Amino acid sequence: MKKISNYCLKCATLFSLVLLVACEDYVAVENTNALNPEIFFESRSQVEAAVNASYNQFQTLYQRVGYIFPDAMSDEVVSSGDPNFAPYNRFEFNATLDNIALYWTACFNGIGASNFVILNEDRMRANAATSDFSDEDVDNALGQAYFLRALYYYYLVKRFGGVPIKSDAVNTLSSQPRATADQVYNLIITDLQVSTRLTLPKGRTDVGRVTKEAAFAMLGKVYLHREMYPEAKEAFSNVVNHSLLPIENYRDNFSETGEYNDESMFEVGYNGEVGTETERWAQTGVGTSEVTFRSQDYTGWANARPSTKIIEEFEEDDPRLDVAILVDEENTYGPGDALQFPCPGCVGGPVWYKFSQLYDNQNVSENSGVNVRILRYADVVLMQAEVEMNLNNNAGAVDFLNQIRDRAGMPRYGTATMDARGYPVNTKEQIFNAIVHERFVELCGEQVRFDDLVRWDLDDQELSVFPDENFDNPDPSLRVTRNYDPSVHRVMPIPQNEIDANPEISGGDQNTGY
Repeated sequence: MKKISNYCLKCATLFSLVLLVACEDYVAVENTNALNPEIFFESRSQVEAAVNASYNQFQTLYQRVGYIFPDAMSDEVVSSGDPNFAPYNRFEFNATLDNIALYWTACFNGIGASNFVILNEDRMRANAATSDFSDEDVDNALGQAYFLRALYYYYLVKRFGGVPIKSDAVNTLSSQPRATADQVYNLIITDLQVSTRLTLPKGRTDVGRVTKEAAFAMLGKVYLHREMYPEAKEAFSNVVNHSLLPIENYRDNFSETGEYNDESMFEVGYNGEVGTETERWAQTGVGTSEVTFRSQDYTGWANARPSTKIIEEFEEDDPRLDVAILVDEENTYGPGDALQFPCPGCVGGPVWYKFSQLYDNQNVSENSGVNVRILRYADVVLMQAEVEMNLNNNAGAVDFLNQIRDRAGMPRYGTATMDARGYPVNTKEQIFNAIVHERFVELCGEQVRFDDLVRWDLDDQELSVFPDENFDNPDPSLRVTRNYDPSVHRVMPIPQNEIDANPEISGGDQNTGY
């Protein structure tokens, strides 16, 4: 099985070229060993290398910051105080933090690499007639690039609101003013629409690459978040060739050995054996390191512990809890809160199990090769339930919810058992509560909760108190308040170095409250 987590080894040179082109306004450098973009795209390997470079920055993002921001700002995580997590968990971050600048830069580097492919369509078309690649190969290359550019912009608009649109140049360091969030979303939708037409379906492309089904799923997700429900339903109807794994294989969704399974729709590839320790900590996105800190941060160091709130959200007989989180009730911990199983470097107390190297009996370390799943079919099923609810098809919404319940072996919604548990589904409001619950437990630790709360306007209600053991204490004086202000913290600040370097963005363009 070909695994795209090896793409950095193949595209490091090409990505360096893209960065060189991006920097041409700032420094004149003659590199006789660099690939010349004027004579590039002359072979299948060159086309693949260019597309691979578009994937590169996702490894940079999910090495750390891609999961830190949305998880730490949600109510699923309580920070241990680590400086990489604590400012976001407490909503005490500002525009000068390096991680915020890293996130911004990685996304725009990825956009530049995607633009490099998109802007060279004519050259690829012209060369297809006489080279070892076809027009279909060109279509698929472009489809991937449009999807990846859309996803980078999706990450930017979710974290920062309106950002500069740089869709017509590889040079993403060029100065552009902030576009509105609506304008960014319009570009995202257009790019994803193009991607659905050009990408190949699952089974006809290398494992790990963007597929037609993933493009339709992401398009449906954006439509849902924009409250465009008929369009979302149509997009989701085209998501085929995927299925929910049976509960006995559920952990394959989060393990290294279970990567690229039938439930996975798009994931970021990692390889724990690639890269030196120096490269792992550099976070440049240009070297050959292909590891993520996710397992170490969430399980070994416990920099981001699962909150009491998410643990208590699971029903007592829900088997998904044992897959998602290691809690004391599982007898995983011995005297003195020490782990009973071999886990060098782990700390005591509940820790995340999802995406842990422990799944594959590996020591927890900062060189994890466990792929980060970006989009699962379970998420699509739950989004379909939400779409049907908003189209006033309550029965259809419950049917989609029960697909998730059936897989978990849990009582179905619409039964006396679930009514007694506090989850009746007789009204739209009740169905919405069931959707909120099911998304919370099914997708916990997968970077969706914060954005869900924001789009549902539940963020002020759910994020104003730390989700620790006192989050629901009847005595308000025992609850620890968070510094959350929905008028400020729904988005992060534009990095200060961008404001300083970009003459088209001034301090007055900064997001409110920063």
